[in-house]
Amino acid sequence: MAYRTLVIVMPVDAISDTKVDNKAGFILENTNSGCIAENVDGAPCSPGLGCIAEAGKRFVEENFTSDKAVEIWKRLFEEI
Repeated sequence: MAYRTLVIVMPVDAISDTKVDNKAGFILENTNSGCIAENVDGAPCSPGLGCIAEAGKRFVEENFTSDKAVEIWKRLFEEI
């Protein structure tokens, strides 16, 4: 995402919480091979693909900074 690369993820664990479907990438509806193939083939033709790529880059820049990482680690150690 940081390099404006198209992101297609499977709906597992907290992955779907890290971005908004069709705004900063794509979340598969399920994990069967037909669904995966359909999304991989169709995603590059999606309208607004440049905006989606830019939104993904912006999301990473805003949410995955070194300051955020330090904040998360600090909270973790305070809980212990």
